[in-house]
Amino acid sequence: MRLVSSPLLLVVCAALCGCNRGPLELVASAETTAPARARAAADRADYLEAGLRREVETLIAAIEAEPTTAASCGERARVLWRWANGWALTGRQVSEQAVSMLAGVAASEARGEPCGPRILAEMDDEIRELAMRDREPDAFGSLRFTPPREPLRAASWATIEQTFTVGTRPVRPGGGFLLGNQIMADQSSIQNRDPAGDAYVTARSSNAAVVLEPTVKPLAGRHGGFKGTKDMPVFRVAQGALAPGDTVTFTYGERSGGSKGLRLQTVSTDNLLLPIYVDVDGKGRFVATEWPALVVSGMTEAVAAAVFAPSVVRTGERFDVVVRTEDRYGNRSAVGSPRYELTLDGAVVARLARGDAGIAVAKGLRLSKAGTYRFAARSDDGKLAAISNPVWVEARPDRRVYWGELHGHSGYAEGQGAADQYFRYARDDARLDFVSLTDHDTAMDDWEWRAIDESRRRYAKEGEFVAFLGYEWSAGREIGGHHNVFFRNDEAKRVPRQEAPVLDALYPRLARENGEDNVLVIPHAHTAADWNQSDADVERLVEIDSMHGTFEWFGNKYLQNGYEIGFIAASDDHRSKPGRAPGLFFSPQVQPGGLAAAIAPEKARDAIFDALRGRSAYATSGDRILLDARLNGERMGTRQRSSDRRTIEGRVSGTAPIDRIDVIKNGEVAWSQSYLAAPLASHAWVEVAFESSSEVFTTTTDNPREYRVWSGTLDVEGAKVVGLKTTGLENAYLEWARIDPERPNRIRFYTETRGKAETILVELEGASAATRFVFDLIAAKESGFGQGVRPLAQIPAVNVSLSLADLDDSRLEHELPVDRHVDRLRLQVVDAGGSLDRDFAFTDLGEPRDGDYYYVRVTQLDGAQAWSSPFWVGPAGRPPVGRPRG
Repeated sequence: MRLVSSPLLLVVCAALCGCNRGPLELVASAETTAPARARAAADRADYLEAGLRREVETLIAAIEAEPTTAASCGERARVLWRWANGWALTGRQVSEQAVSMLAGVAASEARGEPCGPRILAEMDDEIRELAMRDREPDAFGSLRFTPPREPLRAASWATIEQTFTVGTRPVRPGGGFLLGNQIMADQSSIQNRDPAGDAYVTARSSNAAVVLEPTVKPLAGRHGGFKGTKDMPVFRVAQGALAPGDTVTFTYGERSGGSKGLRLQTVSTDNLLLPIYVDVDGKGRFVATEWPALVVSGMTEAVAAAVFAPSVVRTGERFDVVVRTEDRYGNRSAVGSPRYELTLDGAVVARLARGDAGIAVAKGLRLSKAGTYRFAARSDDGKLAAISNPVWVEARPDRRVYWGELHGHSGYAEGQGAADQYFRYARDDARLDFVSLTDHDTAMDDWEWRAIDESRRRYAKEGEFVAFLGYEWSAGREIGGHHNVFFRNDEAKRVPRQEAPVLDALYPRLARENGEDNVLVIPHAHTAADWNQSDADVERLVEIDSMHGTFEWFGNKYLQNGYEIGFIAASDDHRSKPGRAPGLFFSPQVQPGGLAAAIAPEKARDAIFDALRGRSAYATSGDRILLDARLNGERMGTRQRSSDRRTIEGRVSGTAPIDRIDVIKNGEVAWSQSYLAAPLASHAWVEVAFESSSEVFTTTTDNPREYRVWSGTLDVEGAKVVGLKTTGLENAYLEWARIDPERPNRIRFYTETRGKAETILVELEGASAATRFVFDLIAAKESGFGQGVRPLAQIPAVNVSLSLADLDDSRLEHELPVDRHVDRLRLQVVDAGGSLDRDFAFTDLGEPRDGDYYYVRVTQLDGAQAWSSPFWVGPAGRPPVGRPRG
């Protein structure tokens, strides 16, 4: 039966791999007649109900009589969709290509367009493949791993064996095996050409008469080049044939020729796949078997700690504080936890014993006095130290802040990991209060939907951990863009793109089949949702920050179109790391993941779902920044009656010193307060910020601009560099800054920005107005997939000299235009030890009008941000209908 590994199939097609795309001759024999198929089905308990079985047999006979045409494409697709899901529910492999192709067919029909030639050819191939699986469930063989001798550790070198056993169909001459990589795994790229090179792979057969020839084949998709093609190892049957029961053993990281082995990925997982596809007949079409999985744990080191506490507690209430011990890549350490001392304002409140799990818990703490608190953890040897998120202790809290992840992926999409890993990580490692796994509907069959739901139910526990059922409706921007869909109730009915191919078909079906109060839809900016369409009954929030970048402008597009939406953030991580996802090792997911904050009376499913639907929520870029903001006494996410006097006041408690608080009115900054600006002195801390915009400028929906690359040197003249802090550079894979050991007044750096600032802190001695910061930026190209309407821009080399004599209120900016975008270098002399807690108040004395909206933006010294959901004043206008508007 299907294993916990990703059950998805990637078909290697002619357009991407140069394969023969003629009719697939896997079932071209006397056995493929309709009566023979009917007899085969009758010999076992049928997984299809009788009516669908008749439709399936008619379909199989029809493609042999006449290839699929534009006229027959839609009806055949609908039968294949129901058939594929019926087969999937037996626990066996279903072609991901078939599932995603059917979404494309539905979209073509909705637009009144015929199926294209490629879809027509794919349709018949997919029907033939599924027909063979239907008749011979073991046709394409099976895989198993030889159990590793030692535990597999992240970033270590290993040798792994995986054995293929030939199924009921022999592998004929010219056939063979294609080996893939997981795109979200940064292990060394497997290859079969250089015995001394990294990740060298060999193949040996149990059949002495068979000769396997190493070659390569270009592959696109989740196991190849993803957005393009990449040459992947292939072993062809050059002589002989592999009979049923024969085996082929693949050795990854074979070392006899001098290879160091296979360097494993840096992120731990319970679901490492080394996917293999088989071509049984030599026709060039590779199909998948069920893939087994391996476990990769964290490294045997402890280099960091993280401390988690509840954000709001009642005076005298008992609660737990958790310390997680981590390796350099943010995995839970494989050496467990050292002894920790937990303190509060310098006083010891708990001592935590050494443990093997990497998670230490101080249970039953309580605080009797209202206020803001942060716990400090320190290991016995002093090497590990960390501060918790802020805790608000209140006498009678009527609302609490709960943290969640509403956009993350597993191996059921193009990512990695099983559903159990996803929910377990959310609960135990990220210490989230609520979560949803939102894999793409275009790659999801009914087995996967059921598996996600069953896993979610296992982990959800009312009052402790809330897990919503959800998925991502994944359309191209031209037909609506990506939207995450969530359900309040267990018995939810998903509406995938195969059934609702365009956005204006999705909204009404979700509401009709589930009840509008039980559905929440959240669009996001990558791939950009159409901000000219929304449904007030189900679409209540917009995602404005993720690993893809920061897209505050995206929320303003909806607001300026008259839609009442709140703000949240998420990770969009694809490695089953919800709520605490480090940036990816390649663009376009450079930033760490964001978080959603729900303001609700209790940690219960209905309470949190109601809070999200009621826009009682806010977004952060990943830190658990506490934000309470009110307009004329009303909480964020609310509309109030007309008023000439508008006062916004509140408080914020951060995880780093609060640098700036802004109030945004109708998309423009109406008020701004800087808290860390410091006078220039001989000993000074100067914040250096690299900032780029991500806006779009087209009149219709477009994907946001990709990452701006900042690479080069910073020379400080007229002062001595005595220190450097890089807490604002959070991607350990890509971003760095360091003092040149040969030129101590020179800092070398590399970072990428998309919609927000990345920051470093430079400590100076002997600073004065004569001190200059000289940037030498090398030429670069925007980084990412370039899915917008313009190509990735070339960024010219430039030399910029900024003098501290030109500081204005301790701040200095330099603009760097790129096409219509304006990027910025910024200097600010700061009080690096400034307060982490601020109260604020602003009264709008401008001309009021009905329909005004406001929200609050908080920025910390380390670049982390938080955004309140908006407030609205005056009666609601009529939101626009239809698309496009601009």
